[in-house]
Amino acid sequence: MRTLTPARDEPGSTALPPGERVLRLGGRSVRWDERTAWVTVILALLTCVVIAASLLVGEFRISAPDAVASLLGSAPDRMTGFFVTERRLPRALVAVAVGASLAASGAVFCALTRNPLASPDIIGVTQGASAGGATVILVIGGGIAQVALGALVGATLTVGFILLLTWWRGLTGARLVLVGVTLGALAMAYVAHLLSRVFVASAVTAQIWLTGSLQGRGWAELRPVLFCLLVSAVVIWSQARGLRALALGDEAAIALGVRMRSTRVILLSAATLLAAAAVATAGPIAFVALVAPHVARILTRTDRVLPAALLGGVLLLVSDLVAQHAFPLPIPVGVVTVVLGGLFFLGLLWREGRRG
Repeated sequence: MRTLTPARDEPGSTALPPGERVLRLGGRSVRWDERTAWVTVILALLTCVVIAASLLVGEFRISAPDAVASLLGSAPDRMTGFFVTERRLPRALVAVAVGASLAASGAVFCALTRNPLASPDIIGVTQGASAGGATVILVIGGGIAQVALGALVGATLTVGFILLLTWWRGLTGARLVLVGVTLGALAMAYVAHLLSRVFVASAVTAQIWLTGSLQGRGWAELRPVLFCLLVSAVVIWSQARGLRALALGDEAAIALGVRMRSTRVILLSAATLLAAAAVATAGPIAFVALVAPHVARILTRTDRVLPAALLGGVLLLVSDLVAQHAFPLPIPVGVVTVVLGGLFFLGLLWREGRRG
């Protein structure tokens, strides 16, 4: 039997914050926040709307009925079916998957470290993945699978160094950010060295990838990042209680009976996999992992990962549409996200200045 009741109506229970409910599923109960639920539903609907819009816009105009017919396998002509099912739909889905992966990774890192600046592209994880992927592209000349493996190795090594250098003080505070920025700078210096020593054509290819681009991404690139996203989502969901406890601090987590070391390692592994998969697919797209969790936290007033992931997918897809159609020639989507990220943080500075 399923019931949905306010937490305060439970006899003998501890009152929860206003707006929270308890969903009973058989013998189990799940806490649910109404505001977070509404924001999640709205973001999911917005994702569908933006994906649908991405199928229609472009130099080759497609009407909504023709797009629907193409999705159902009865395209009015061969060209329309090609643009809908082979070009625009897979690219939009890749953008959503990559954006969701980056944002979910950033949300997990921020919660684990209790530091709003501890996103993968600030603490060096994205740069480490970039160094691994660039090594495969420029030195080995590998394909998609090899680049993905190189990005995962680079991100894992970076997280390992971060743990080694911050373990005795904990993954918190300015020390974590300083260590991450240092490792990120070293990784990008290594990439710059590689770019200066290789053939020009290879350097141009790697430079476009390092900027962050969704150009040419299709079904082949969607499957690996979607698989990593689903696996990591299951892992994060299974450790959701531990993640919420660790976000409150080590002492609170111990009091709640959380196995801190194993839970932290599992969640760090999932967040690292997400960041590496996103970088391997589209390059090191900046600011999505930092902006999306911030905005999701403002909208929901919680640190839930799902709203941040949905917002990251929408943010990257809208940025890609702007990169494709707002300029005389298409530009890499990483350029747009950098501009949006800069504007967002200027707005935050202005807001904090008014408060001060």
